[in-house]
Amino acid sequence: MKFGFGQPVSRVEDQKLIYGAGEYTDDILPGQTAHIVFLRSPFAHARLTHLDLTEARAAPGVLLAAAQADLDADNVGDVQCQYYVKNKDGSEITKTSKPAMIRDICRYAGDIVAMVVAKTREQAQDALELIEVDFDPMESVCDIRAAVRDDAPQLYPEYPNNTVFNWAIGAIDETDSVFDAAKSSGKRIITMDTVNNRVAPSAMETRPMVAMPDPDNPDGLKIWTGTQGPLGIAKQIAQSLDMKTDDVHVLTGNVGGGFGFKIFLHPEQLIIAWAARKAGQAIRWQQARSEAFLSDLQGRDNFATAEAVVSETGKVEALRVSIMNNLGAWLSNYGVFVPTTSTSRTLTGIYDIQIAAMHVTGVVTNTPAVDAYRGAGRPEANYIMERLMDKIAHEMGMSRQAVRHANVIKPDQLPYKMIQGGEIDSGDMPGLLDDALEKADWAGFVARKAESVRQGKWRGIGLAMYLESCGNGKDGGVDIVFEADGRVTIHASQMDNGQGHQTTLTQIFSSQLSYDADLITVKQGDSKRSPDGTTGGARMAAVLGSTTYEAAAIILKKAQELAAAYLETDLSDLQFDEGIFRTSGHNQTIAIEDLVRELADEDAETHPLDLAHSYATKGASYPYGCHIAEIEIDAVTMVPVIQRYTVVDDFGKVINPLTLEGQIHGGIAQGVGQALYEHMPYDEAGQLLAGSLMDYTLPRADHLPSFDIYTRNTPCLNNIMGVKGSGEAGAIGAPPAVISAVSDALGILHIDMPATPQHIWQAVKAKKDAA
Repeated sequence: MKFGFGQPVSRVEDQKLIYGAGEYTDDILPGQTAHIVFLRSPFAHARLTHLDLTEARAAPGVLLAAAQADLDADNVGDVQCQYYVKNKDGSEITKTSKPAMIRDICRYAGDIVAMVVAKTREQAQDALELIEVDFDPMESVCDIRAAVRDDAPQLYPEYPNNTVFNWAIGAIDETDSVFDAAKSSGKRIITMDTVNNRVAPSAMETRPMVAMPDPDNPDGLKIWTGTQGPLGIAKQIAQSLDMKTDDVHVLTGNVGGGFGFKIFLHPEQLIIAWAARKAGQAIRWQQARSEAFLSDLQGRDNFATAEAVVSETGKVEALRVSIMNNLGAWLSNYGVFVPTTSTSRTLTGIYDIQIAAMHVTGVVTNTPAVDAYRGAGRPEANYIMERLMDKIAHEMGMSRQAVRHANVIKPDQLPYKMIQGGEIDSGDMPGLLDDALEKADWAGFVARKAESVRQGKWRGIGLAMYLESCGNGKDGGVDIVFEADGRVTIHASQMDNGQGHQTTLTQIFSSQLSYDADLITVKQGDSKRSPDGTTGGARMAAVLGSTTYEAAAIILKKAQELAAAYLETDLSDLQFDEGIFRTSGHNQTIAIEDLVRELADEDAETHPLDLAHSYATKGASYPYGCHIAEIEIDAVTMVPVIQRYTVVDDFGKVINPLTLEGQIHGGIAQGVGQALYEHMPYDEAGQLLAGSLMDYTLPRADHLPSFDIYTRNTPCLNNIMGVKGSGEAGAIGAPPAVISAVSDALGILHIDMPATPQHIWQAVKAKKDAA
């Protein structure tokens, strides 16, 4: 069966995309809209002292020019943080919101001062030049450690020392007691500091948007924009504009990448929605890449210290992690969630550590806001843990693989209740580690290193284990509608942004019912029609896939009853095989597609097999694996080149190995990008130093080798399909593996990301100076 479960089916989405028949936001109403542009602050921290839009409003072609005062006059609400935690002392966090444009104080370079809508983009840009604006510049701070000092510039009076929260979780008192006892007894305590560098999501498609008054609803608004879940955006825009959610119709077509940041409401989206109502016509925003670097939500950016009490065998007896996390200049939708609740889900990784605690300090700085980016906290947690494991190996005089063997959860310990984050249900961590070492030919590395030395190059090998926590809970699920001609439409809650949802859901539904895949259509991206849900956290297969799987089983059961009646036989005599209903009593049969056609009633509003269904998993899924990287560094240029890359994963039951491999490739590429190339640096004045793709290095094809990809799968026990999420795994495992390899090549303990040639040269120089 071509579309059977586990078959390497080519993506059904690809043909129309390859031939240019996709429908992205920029394809909507071509040549039929006005254009909006934004005036952005050149200062990272300044008080707005003067703003005059008079000349801009009188400029040719201008339909609307506005500032925050105009939004305030219309009682437009701010962008709100959607998730808060309590401080470790139990007190509430002081809540702040983000006005769509500068109300009085600018807190990052690129914040919006004003906007202009004109008939053409050129007219809007010309009018923007006519806006009179003055600022009173103030000192800025971008570094998290500098931001909490007493003499640092203060962003908000509500947050003394720029500290938004102090949060803690785990066995806090017990952990502190073990560390106190270890210090008193002289027991070994090993400490590791790590920096998780700030990165830009850099999706293929930026964040264009088209908005207009809804021609079918006098009170409504129609919006096209790339999202990872249109209903969430519709709800927030409706709330801020004091509209009913049903009156805000958000449509998402094809999306060129999301990686998390397209889940959340950005200020531009709110402004454009308001402007379309105010101007009474369709408005288009075409975001330039350079504008994206200034205004998009960004990822990562924390400084962490991990401490471990370690036995003589290398076993971690207690773990304490302290993280300072950069929230940026304002609290984004889930900016508080990522470094706290999300990161703590994999605090101890795949290791057997029952005494552990994590402390997180959330800090505001004069930089763009930070929110979820591929993995959303789990890459950060695993990076801390894996770098700590390498340091334990170094200080204990053990091999890196031996330290991991001493600490990994053993099969007989499963299911394993972590100190924080849930219960790991299935796996064989030691076996997978051994598999990875064998497939990477770890034993043969010495010979390969010697050959590199003969060629004047340094060679290093690095490994990292990882644990992901994903695929938990439920969402709006699916709404399955059958047509009289046998076609079936699956209205799905989550939104594809490049992962191949249509292929995956078609494959699951077709496989369960042996239904003709050519008759199956998956529809997403309509806030009025799609069930509520958001793509994120590698939960599509586990949650939405399981929903479709269970829905197909329910439909089959109902179809069997109806088929028995149609064939005039007892249900007990009915058989179903490869899409055909047949009975032992006579030779009459009917295909399931034909049954759908026979059951259709033109006078009925619904088909007898129509079904709206949602499904809740029993718990999260826990994919895990081992990444092993080998890197050569040219001793003259200091350029690192990945020579070999091996990964063994446990992803549970595999729906489509072809799609799975693509997810692994993409994740590793993004992880390698963070480890070696990507970084968003700001100077002391808060100015971005990598504001274009000329300055910000994304990994290219020639940066990456052919990956050796293997699986050692054990079914997940927490969802009915037995699948484990794969979308974020590569981005979690790659950074610590690559940094481990670079450090090994240089003969040093650690180098911070990104390990660029400049940073490698600095590390080599520091090593020589210390010798």
